[in-house]
Amino acid sequence: MHGTARHSTPPTVAGTDAVVWIEPGRALAVIGSPATAIETVELEIPSVSGHMPAALAELAHRLRAADRIVVFGTDELRIALEREIVAIGHRPDVIRDEHASGRLDGAALVARLRRLP
Repeated sequence: MHGTARHSTPPTVAGTDAVVWIEPGRALAVIGSPATAIETVELEIPSVSGHMPAALAELAHRLRAADRIVVFGTDELRIALEREIVAIGHRPDVIRDEHASGRLDGAALVARLRRLP
């Protein structure tokens, strides 16, 4: 895991949430709250195993301000990302593991973000 590569992690921002779709080759995340604009992050997830951990670490660090994170996607990548999120300092209970019936696009992720309780 690459979670220890960065020495300072900003604190979470109350009310900030993130919803992520991760699949081989790509990750798409939306991050925001009712009081802030929604930020969209799209990252390439390399299939070469030596480069994948760095990409997962980058995505986890982009999610660092969220106090709730929902991760959708393929089991292997979803679990790897969840481990990386915990490695950078989030508590495991911040992550909400859910399953989607199919691939999610940006609009579906934003809709899910807006429905978080």
